[in-house]
Amino acid sequence: MMIFALRHADRVSENVDALSDAGKVRAKLLGRMLAQSGIQNAYCSDAKRTQDTIAPLKALPGVQLTVHKVPIVNDDVDGHVQAIVTALKALPADSTAAVIGHTNTIDGIIKALTNEVIAEIKPNEFDKLFVLSIPAGSPSLTLLRYGAPTP
Repeated sequence: MMIFALRHADRVSENVDALSDAGKVRAKLLGRMLAQSGIQNAYCSDAKRTQDTIAPLKALPGVQLTVHKVPIVNDDVDGHVQAIVTALKALPADSTAAVIGHTNTIDGIIKALTNEVIAEIKPNEFDKLFVLSIPAGSPSLTLLRYGAPTP
């Protein structure tokens, strides 16, 4: 299984659940990058910014993508992480999927799937794209950066 895990693209501000202009550009680039990857399932929270990050990929011709919204209920981040991990583990072994999360969810999802601990994703950091390869044996994790660099 191949999983692309990332934080949502650049947001307007901490108090606004929307992508900034830079975030919209980053989301379009992500769509272009992943268009031929074979992703059929994407998992995101109920935050608009996570859904808007994956929307350009879903809109591309020929892409058959189902976006699964997994809400964070009553600030239960651990429950949200576990629901996404459970859904990913239920996919066929040859699947390719994406997870669009938050600074406080991507690390837990990666840890649960690979047993790897990643560096903290900073509040103004939007360019990290983690590629998880989960074969029948030992999983691997690769960090890529995409779009304009963020501090």
